Amino acid sequence: MPESGTRTVERALALLAAVAEGGGTLSELARTAELSPSTASRLLGTLVQRELVRRDEHGRYQAGTRLRQLAAATLREDPLYELAGPHLEALAQETGETANLAIAADEDQIVYLRQVVSQKLVQTAGWAGRTVPRRGTAVGDALRGAVDRSGYVARMGAVEPDVTSIAAPVYRPDGTIAGALSVLAPSYRAPRRRVESYGRAVASHAAELSRSLGAPGAAAA
Repeated sequence: MPESGTRTVERALALLAAVAEGGGTLSELARTAELSPSTASRLLGTLVQRELVRRDEHGRYQAGTRLRQLAAATLREDPLYELAGPHLEALAQETGETANLAIAADEDQIVYLRQVVSQKLVQTAGWAGRTVPRRGTAVGDALRGAVDRSGYVARMGAVEPDVTSIAAPVYRPDGTIAGALSVLAPSYRAPRRRVESYGRAVASHAAELSRSLGAPGAAAA
């Protein structure tokens, strides 16, 4: 019996999400989307035709031109995304570590929107577009406003072992939290004194970004 149009759309969206979150081979994507390889192959073929997905020379499926265009068009309308760029560049330069912009995805998760990667050989890259839990993470706490007078929160090993995250909230004009800036570093490069230094930098840039968005009373730590 042919599947319903709604079911087809649901399956195609599951595949598209899997591709957007890192891509993979046919078998990997089918497993992630909980589909049979034959169903995944058929749907991926349609997505490739629509240029939402592309298949590289190694047989891995990645975001296609059209999907990237749609994502870019959406993000251009978000002043937080646009204004965060220079701050992320500066944070990565000042700390030597990977700088990120994150927002709430839902009540339980956050999503990393933008990233400037550390130039060091050992780095924490590949977080843009990734979702992580809110609970117990530095960015999750920052998005709840759970920071002390220092203006930032730090967590070690909350999402990945041996990775330290330092985050600070970014505020909207109405005083609500729009997102968070963070720095991710291998924990061996983040002793306490560096965490404090990184924290001051993150809190300062988060406050400056808040002021750029029109938040009243936003001040650097």
